[in-house]
Amino acid sequence: AQGVEASEPRAAAEMASRAARAQAAAAPEGLESGTDFPIVCEVCLGPNPYIRMIKQPNHKECKVSGRVFTSFRWRPGAEARYKETVISPEVARAKGVCQCCLMDMEFNLPVGVRDALLKGSAEEMALLPQSGVNQTWHYDQVAKCSREDVEAGYGKMTTDKLLKMSRSSPYYDRNLPKLCSFWIKGQCSRVVEGTCPFRPCCGTFRFPELAGSNPDGMRKLIHLLETDGPTKVMRDKGEEVTELKDQLHGSQKGSRDQNIRDRYHGVDQLTQKYLGKAEQMTLTVPDDKSITTLYVGLMGQQISEKDLSDQCYAYGEIKSIAIMQQSNCAFVTYTTREAAEKAAEKLHNNLMVRGMKLRVMWGRAQKNRGPEGVGGVPQPMAPMMGQPQQHGGMGMVAPMPYMPYGVPPPPPGRPPAPPPPGAMHAAPVPRAAYPSMDPAFHGTRPDRLPPPPPGRPPIKK
Repeated sequence: AQGVEASEPRAAAEMASRAARAQAAAAPEGLESGTDFPIVCEVCLGPNPYIRMIKQPNHKECKVSGRVFTSFRWRPGAEARYKETVISPEVARAKGVCQCCLMDMEFNLPVGVRDALLKGSAEEMALLPQSGVNQTWHYDQVAKCSREDVEAGYGKMTTDKLLKMSRSSPYYDRNLPKLCSFWIKGQCSRVVEGTCPFRPCCGTFRFPELAGSNPDGMRKLIHLLETDGPTKVMRDKGEEVTELKDQLHGSQKGSRDQNIRDRYHGVDQLTQKYLGKAEQMTLTVPDDKSITTLYVGLMGQQISEKDLSDQCYAYGEIKSIAIMQQSNCAFVTYTTREAAEKAAEKLHNNLMVRGMKLRVMWGRAQKNRGPEGVGGVPQPMAPMMGQPQQHGGMGMVAPMPYMPYGVPPPPPGRPPAPPPPGAMHAAPVPRAAYPSMDPAFHGTRPDRLPPPPPGRPPIKK
């Protein structure tokens, strides 16, 4: 093996206009990528700009193609494990992935997720050969081409969904030491001496394997390790600790070589998990063309109609905005279906009001709404003076009778009692009527303004 020290800061070798998401690490000046320096991402190299690599010419066999290639081995940081390249540079360039973690170099996502989300683009995805002879010829052609020609297409193709799912910061937990299988079984002898280099015997109490499936159990396990130490937790035979160890053991099952091939071809479990999240990011458009209402979850925020109108008016004319604080939601109704579809597409997972991200979904059909109003929630709005009862998407509301002064209201189901002799009768006070009190008249339509209340001048159009 030959010792090669990359002593120059990698930041100086990279392009000045580097994107926010993780990209390929540029080779130091004077070294060729793939031959003198590995094709790896910034996450695999770690946060330290000064690292020492071991170059081993013709040392390993590619896990995907079986080609012999020059491998590299390094340690990304003090708390990280030693990492090494597992596929040849030609195989990595053919799909634009890292030689070490096999993640996409541009978006820092599993390559299967990138390929699945780019199928609808104009660029055609090249099909990789399956037989051994065809693979050899294909990767020989890739080796003859320049790096710029092979990798030119991956930086140009993108979709909105792919940009939303891409990581904006490095995920260095990918470089953590491997789990100690003997500690999981309760048989690690080096944890007592403090010489075991694996988790959690080495003092690294982080478990990304449990972060998605059992976050509460992960926090409890970390608390036990920080309080009692890895030796005592290893010998703990409690039911809860044993269950957490079984989950950690289950995450390590499978053949390592087969997992590498599955990751490269996009059929691994991590890819399926990301694709499931991608499906949840898309709203299903209802078949009923009469639905022009969007549901907005307020997330416990005090938001006014103006706040929502400022964010929603750009996609079309708004017919009404109904805010229901007791149900912690709002309904935005557009005048046309095209405006509602455009707003749903642009605002889903993107609606930010007062620094809070709000949830946007399609509203239900009119026949599926509750009998008491929108979403089955009664509306406290009474009809305006001189106006008949209107539905307007807000439910039928009965008029409020005016009671004489000093007379208590009658019990439910009974007519009001006559006033006692000598009781003072107050003249009915007309209720204030404004266009904003009725969602059916929301907007800037002068021809739809209600008539003025008695005793007031007409509203200027």
